[in-house]
Amino acid sequence: MALPSPQSSSQVPETEKDFDLLTCSKIENGKKEADVDLPTGYRFDPSEDEIVVYYLFNKILDRELPITDVIKEISVYDHDPDELPNGDFKHGCDCNEAFYFTYTEQIYSSEGKITRRTTKSGYWDLDGEEEEVKYGNGDITVGFEKVMVFHKGTAPNGIETDFIMHEFRLNPLIVPTHVLNDSIRAKIERYVVCRIIHEGISNYQPTFKLPPGWTARPVDEGEPN
Repeated sequence: MALPSPQSSSQVPETEKDFDLLTCSKIENGKKEADVDLPTGYRFDPSEDEIVVYYLFNKILDRELPITDVIKEISVYDHDPDELPNGDFKHGCDCNEAFYFTYTEQIYSSEGKITRRTTKSGYWDLDGEEEEVKYGNGDITVGFEKVMVFHKGTAPNGIETDFIMHEFRLNPLIVPTHVLNDSIRAKIERYVVCRIIHEGISNYQPTFKLPPGWTARPVDEGEPN
């Protein structure tokens, strides 16, 4: 099913009418990951709303990102998760998360138009309902999050693995109408950020945390660096 397109302000909830997404997501000077100089033990571990506002929205509009190369662009659904570069799984508190920008693909099935979740050797199975992503601690819905578990084999009889994915999409109703064109609308509908977690492993190593507007989370006392 196609996502709703941004319409007039009368269709946007009252709490979101005055939300200035362009201003709150603005980054003056993005950096490369290697240029972020923070103490050892700090890692790229963004919150859900930071992923949507600072990365996904800015990427869709071709604006500056806080760190320009920390989220790679790859066709996630063309690969099994164990085919993805092992070195990408270096983020998060346990250094076992990888982040990717990707396009989703709409296909037709006996159930109608659906999003393709199959890969070469398996499929991503939805775990629960799609959840709203709120901005900060407020009531503004900036995006939506799906959680999926990767299964080897053919649905519905695949074997569950220890790969979990959080897929984030932008809430189209908060995008300012004056920035919209056909290209931007298409990206809003199909472009997402995937946060893939390889549970059961921990790759403790020095990584980097985000610049301004992001919360640095050092390793717990006693953890190896």
